[in-house]
Amino acid sequence: MSEPRRGTTEQAPPPDRPRDRWGFLAVLLVVVATLGAWTFTAIPAIAIGDDDATAKVAGNAISLLLTAVVFVAVPIFVLRAMGTSLTPGGLGLHVPQRRWRALGVIVGGYVAFALLAQLVGWAIDIGDTQDDVPVKLGAAETVLAGVVLGLCTSILAPIGEEFFLRGVVYPGLREGFGRFVPRGTAIALAAVLNGVLFGVLHGATDPIFIPILALFGAVLCITYQLTGSLYVPILIHATNNAIAMAVSLDWPVGRAVAVWVAAVTVISLLALALRGWERRLLPG
Repeated sequence: MSEPRRGTTEQAPPPDRPRDRWGFLAVLLVVVATLGAWTFTAIPAIAIGDDDATAKVAGNAISLLLTAVVFVAVPIFVLRAMGTSLTPGGLGLHVPQRRWRALGVIVGGYVAFALLAQLVGWAIDIGDTQDDVPVKLGAAETVLAGVVLGLCTSILAPIGEEFFLRGVVYPGLREGFGRFVPRGTAIALAAVLNGVLFGVLHGATDPIFIPILALFGAVLCITYQLTGSLYVPILIHATNNAIAMAVSLDWPVGRAVAVWVAAVTVISLLALALRGWERRLLPG
């Protein structure tokens, strides 16, 4: 009797081996837990109040910081509780090796969104309607208030929201749909559903913006899919928020560019710091 050929079969992983993929159930639990915790992040803004410009800006800045923390910490907690193996690289937190290609995706993705947003805005007759969220946050009170909140919305919001929606929810939807339909279809369905969730979360105060925001969310999913790096949609998101803040507050070009450069610099430094930490934690 001849011995079985080695390497022809793959042994099944032990039942207690951590999983490195997640699907619909994990997405549902992550979304419910994250949005539930998110409701409490408004407490600082409410507690500090808006009696003066300083209090209003401070309260909203703290709430934005807590939102970013919740959007990162809660999904990690839920996935780990479900026995999922998590690494920075597995969550898309790695610098793209083909950086010029990634830069092209960033530029192309944002230009594509800007052009499509114009078409969608024309189709739904959005007219001259402007997003008044920056004003509601207190960004129009003083120049310093605008800069502080501009940095918060260009750094904290992209990091937290992209980690939650693109880093965790999108791949979970993609893997879930992938069990029933071809991969290309699964990617498209996941991107559309993820975009709708993004639009609803951001357009609650003014539903007319939901279609454009949903488009933006879907585009961010595709840029993540093309590069495998979460830093790509984070940078696109940061760029869009800086531009939106500048347009809403009618900033001079110099101030808008300064806020954008500061946001990109901080995000890049955080990415490099995480890369260094991962290399020290997992040498070789």
